Amino acid sequence: QIRVRVIEGRQLPGNNIKPVVKVHVCGQTHRTRIKRGNNPYFDEIFFYNVHMTPLELLDETVSIRVRKNGACSKGRWMHIALSGHFTMMFGNIPVSCLSVFLVMRKWLLLSDPEDTNSGAKGYMKVSMFVLGTGDEPPV
Repeated sequence: QIRVRVIEGRQLPGNNIKPVVKVHVCGQTHRTRIKRGNNPYFDEIFFYNVHMTPLELLDETVSIRVRKNGACSKGRWMHIALSGHFTMMFGNIPVSCLSVFLVMRKWLLLSDPEDTNSGAKGYMKVSMFVLGTGDEPPV
């Protein structure tokens, strides 16, 4: 099982925005509830039940995007990025670490995927982890 917790956003640009976060993992997509403002608090956890071996998981990705519904945003999606667009491939993680992989309460940089030179578009705090059969989730 893969769990993704969308915690909060900070410094999202625009006026009167209503951001929503879209998380895509292993062919499954979840969206947060729409919030208001430039510093939204979501605190939503998404569960992705996957039935694949660690080797099969290596070909999968995690994509996290933020959509700002507001007068200035034109409903465009922004990718969360640590460096460029954030799409994490499980293939970048050693197979021996997949059953204990976790990212806890980390701030990720938002960027516009259509204009990579435009700079930061805010920040999103998330947690992500992979649980094997019988594993307990971290607190």
